[in-house]
Amino acid sequence: MLMKNHLALDIETVPLRDLSEYSAAVQTKIFEKIERRQNHDPKFDYSYFASLHGDFGKIICLSLGYIAEDESIRLKSFWGEDEQHILLKLNETIEKHQGIYLHYNGLNFDIPFILQRMAHHGLTPAGNSFSNMRRFSPEPHFDVMMMYYNWDLQKALSLGVLAELYGISSPKEEMAGDKVYEAYKAQEWGKIIRYCEFDTATTLNLWHRIFLNQPVIPAERYFFSK
Repeated sequence: MLMKNHLALDIETVPLRDLSEYSAAVQTKIFEKIERRQNHDPKFDYSYFASLHGDFGKIICLSLGYIAEDESIRLKSFWGEDEQHILLKLNETIEKHQGIYLHYNGLNFDIPFILQRMAHHGLTPAGNSFSNMRRFSPEPHFDVMMMYYNWDLQKALSLGVLAELYGISSPKEEMAGDKVYEAYKAQEWGKIIRYCEFDTATTLNLWHRIFLNQPVIPAERYFFSK
């Protein structure tokens, strides 16, 4: 019943280093970008900017998931301060993966961020498909948000909102994305991992419900790693 081999993913990111550690020229460029964004988003600060930018942020958690034959969602994560280790573990996984990659707005954020961080570490993505980010295609990257909204960002809703409309549990009920950095500074790794895995499970459930036309999988059938 399930579509061919599939693997969903989601990442959580934080600033790579403090703003003061960059040269004056780099800081000036960062301030310019922040100021432009603050015109319509006053809360957009350096930590927000750096967490969204593959050159100024780092991955602290990367979660993977798939829907098993018993209609359960299986999840696992690579996490911690050692970003290179996280990326190497991802490479070990995708080297064996022959199917599609599922994500929500991943072609705009998660996948380019991962590839940029790999470049900074001198790593090459395992296999050829992961780095293939061609748009308007369901393979190798099936971006659930883009496919659902036909690449119209004006209509696109956030993962949590769309999940609620389809009666699917969402991690946004427990934690918001803008709280990840606070949790990171407090070393609340369990909270970060669960949030990242819940995002992954929500993406899988939306794909399962919308594109495979199957019933919503209850959260009781989510098997978290922690």
